[in-house]
Amino acid sequence: MQIYRFLTSPIQVNTYLVYDETKKGFIVDPGGYEPRLTEIVKEEGINPEYIILTHGHGDHIGGVAGFKEDFPNIKTIAYEEEKEILNDTKLNAAKDIFGYDISMDADIYVTDGEVLTIGNTELKFIHTPGHTKGGMCIVSGDYMFTGDTIFRESIGRTDFYSGNYGEIINSIKHKIFKYPDTMVLLPGHMGETTILHEKRHNPFVQD
Repeated sequence: MQIYRFLTSPIQVNTYLVYDETKKGFIVDPGGYEPRLTEIVKEEGINPEYIILTHGHGDHIGGVAGFKEDFPNIKTIAYEEEKEILNDTKLNAAKDIFGYDISMDADIYVTDGEVLTIGNTELKFIHTPGHTKGGMCIVSGDYMFTGDTIFRESIGRTDFYSGNYGEIINSIKHKIFKYPDTMVLLPGHMGETTILHEKRHNPFVQD
């Protein structure tokens, strides 16, 4: 599995382009439109089939429209409980970030534990509420895309609409930390980390 990371949106969201040997792939959290991503897709002959949103905040969805223009057949995926935030620009705070409203609907809404295969790559969607009620992580092999649920030695904010501190801690301890310590976490902001590192060094989840 090949993973490219781009910093997008005004507040530096990690946008990921992922594909395997079949050249089929997906985009995670396009916070803003990044032409370099499209250039790599064309140069390497990648077929991005899905845009997957870990949650619906404006800084993670600002590039959806642009990439849908570049890739007309691409489908957008989000967790079923994130529909409200995606469709309500006041709740997703897009105007505060970009200066204009963004509202959208996903093409596909998934449920907890649902599995999707893209090329030879299997993805599992894990509901991890706390940052938003419909936040989710994406597990694929030795990697987990964690959105704004957990960062390196930090966690996502819980003071936005539908955020809940107790829920985000529960999501981390009981949904994320059940995976192997060696799993690499690819968050929505800042650098990558591992489950073991967060168990040892993340001050928010120390018992």
